[in-house]
Amino acid sequence: MMKKNRLARLIREKKPSLGGWICLGDPGVAIIMANAGYDWLLIDNEHHPFIETQIQTIIYSLKNTQTTPIVRVRGNDPSHIKWVLDAGAGGIMVPMIENANDVKRAISYSKYPPIGNRGYSPVRATDFWAFKQEYEERANKEILLICQIEQVSAVDEIEEIVQLPVDAIWIGYADLSFSMGHRGNFRHTDVQKCIDRVIQAANKYGKPWGMPAATPEDFALRVSQGALLMTSGSDVSFLISGASERVKMCRRAIEQK
Repeated sequence: MMKKNRLARLIREKKPSLGGWICLGDPGVAIIMANAGYDWLLIDNEHHPFIETQIQTIIYSLKNTQTTPIVRVRGNDPSHIKWVLDAGAGGIMVPMIENANDVKRAISYSKYPPIGNRGYSPVRATDFWAFKQEYEERANKEILLICQIEQVSAVDEIEEIVQLPVDAIWIGYADLSFSMGHRGNFRHTDVQKCIDRVIQAANKYGKPWGMPAATPEDFALRVSQGALLMTSGSDVSFLISGASERVKMCRRAIEQK
């Protein structure tokens, strides 16, 4: 039986979801975060040196959980997209979208006909053909395509983009700030105006959207504005904060001896 896609269900029901970032290759990390209660995990293959078998193992490790594995692919190219979907990912996030034509290409690579032109061989995605027919019937609806809006040129075409048959859009405000010349200052007024413009277009056309949240307060703000795909926290950030705090406390004990 095909695993139910929790993130896809939440999106259809218009309920906010909680996602976390996976930047480390040990599948145990993904299991820990799934057990913590995340609805979905974003495996970041754009900025981290995962190899194919690591991603496959992480996807497999989540099969017996309710958490949906989403892979941020390295680029908008079938050589980056096809194998991730065939490995059984619950969806992909395509980075560095520059315009509506880029979105149309992503649709072609990730959706089966008649919506797109995805190549057919979901051997591992179907547990080696165990639920072949079910996958064929449900893939276009259940396997998510999320396009990342992080270039000002994409913001300029956002009204067209949100009317295309993608499952969701994601606001990458860090790269967006760089594309606008503000080099990481995503709180700059001009950057915030672009973010607001994307949110308004998505809400206008009923397109699910999300973005990273630096703090629980940021998370709450975006959910109140209609976000359905938010992330808060990563394996790396939790390890850094936890290790740093523990060392600080123990060093304090040593100094007070």
